[in-house]
Amino acid sequence: MEVQQKVDLAPYNTFGVSAKAAHFAYITSAEDLRSGLDYSRQLDLPILVLGKGSNLLFTKDFYGLVLQMDWRGIDWLDALDRVTVACGEDWHDFVIQCMNKGLHGIENLALIPGSVGAAPIQNIGAYGVELSDVVYEVSAMDIRTGEIIKFDYEHCKFSYRNSFFKHKEGKKFIVTSVTLQLSSAWQPNIAYPSLKQALTSTKPSPLQVFDTVCQIRGSKLPDPGKLGNAGSFFKNPVISREKLTTLQLDFPKIPVFDSEINEFVKVPAAWLLEKAGWKGKTRGKAAVSTNHALVLVNLGGASGQDIQLLAQEIRSSVLEQFDIALEPEVQLI
Repeated sequence: MEVQQKVDLAPYNTFGVSAKAAHFAYITSAEDLRSGLDYSRQLDLPILVLGKGSNLLFTKDFYGLVLQMDWRGIDWLDALDRVTVACGEDWHDFVIQCMNKGLHGIENLALIPGSVGAAPIQNIGAYGVELSDVVYEVSAMDIRTGEIIKFDYEHCKFSYRNSFFKHKEGKKFIVTSVTLQLSSAWQPNIAYPSLKQALTSTKPSPLQVFDTVCQIRGSKLPDPGKLGNAGSFFKNPVISREKLTTLQLDFPKIPVFDSEINEFVKVPAAWLLEKAGWKGKTRGKAAVSTNHALVLVNLGGASGQDIQLLAQEIRSSVLEQFDIALEPEVQLI
């Protein structure tokens, strides 16, 4: 493992914002990761684990050690319809490989940017499917001992865009691989309204679902290679049904979805932002996408602080108009 100094992180985040890492290393194996952890301990450095940089925003330089997870490998456990995939594999490419192998369950999660290792941390989800629906176990290295521990589904404590690994105890572990329980029997999940509406068949093939999801995402979400962004910037807020009743007095057509708790519902954050007039607005070189109000973009040359200030202005606006506090889905560094 080679450690570099003063590395510009612009190529390593999908917002394309510039920030310097004081120390930087590529990680391709357990041995590399243990060496990186030893290095950070010797110099008393904070560490930042980086995948594709698709769910974070650098607002300043990072004065620690960035571990760029480039650890690859896929182990197909065909007899069990399971697959174990290393943390550094590209998520979308992995979805394609599973589909080509006749293993189903994650077609709805196509075109989500990022690495496999980030998927369970965030419990990624889209179009009626969450990663937690198919997780068998997650392997992660204890940063204190270098030991790799296997966490079964229950210990991962999944919830909406959340998991054990996002909290204090979980942050003592670095995800190294994920094992998914997929299915060789095809059972499409097409209940999500926009997906159901876009499909031309009530009994679509895996490829039809995959292609349709890609078309929907492509029509709404800008390509980070062309316009810097991290997808949805805010989580869909969860509010009480009592709060919903109050909001419906002023906004009778406010859309809602069921949440994991009966007494609460989810409100689409994109609807709130669009209703508040944010879609397409710019603040210098930072802007809200013209196609999707939930996507903040770097028009070229924006700093992380520029985008953060725009996000803060949006949050204040939504709080004032709807009395709802938006929570960023993107990690601020």
